[in-house]
Amino acid sequence: MTVEDKDLVKGLKARNEETVEAFLVTYRSLLHHCIGHFTRNHASREDLYQDLVLYILERLDRDAFDPQKGSFGTWLYRVAWCRCVDLRRRESAQRRPQLTSVGDNIPERADERPGPVEVIGSEEIGFRVRAALDQLEPDERSLMDLRFVQGQTLGEISGALDMSLEQTKYRVKKATVSMRRVLLNDYAHQEVAD
Repeated sequence: MTVEDKDLVKGLKARNEETVEAFLVTYRSLLHHCIGHFTRNHASREDLYQDLVLYILERLDRDAFDPQKGSFGTWLYRVAWCRCVDLRRRESAQRRPQLTSVGDNIPERADERPGPVEVIGSEEIGFRVRAALDQLEPDERSLMDLRFVQGQTLGEISGALDMSLEQTKYRVKKATVSMRRVLLNDYAHQEVAD
């Protein structure tokens, strides 16, 4: 930490009028640069600037600045950025509609069953995947079944097939690449046929 930064921090903690003025002049553009990422409205920018200055002074009062972790300017920008993010989150949380009492304005549950388009699309995809699986080598088909149909973890597959975890990862990756190759090849043939 430079001597100037030490004096600045000390003066800001003491609320020395000259030091506060020097701080505002020196770091105004840095704070406005940060604020510019969050709002373009001039009035909002000024309100946010004032909020940031007060927040920074509060943080300094709590000895939040550690010169061992970086320069004062870097700390200042990080504090300003985090404060802007916090305020934005708070604003968006306030904009969400609040229920006034239990049961009010609760929307009806949407029908979670797939529609006809999803059913047909799912059936077509399922058919293509099953056809592609049939074209794989038996050991690759077995790995794909264990991993993606039965949902076993790589560790479980490794134990069941009595091979190392690295071998299992490699073989599952190889089977996935083979499957992708088969699907892309089938898709290309279908496009040519159509």
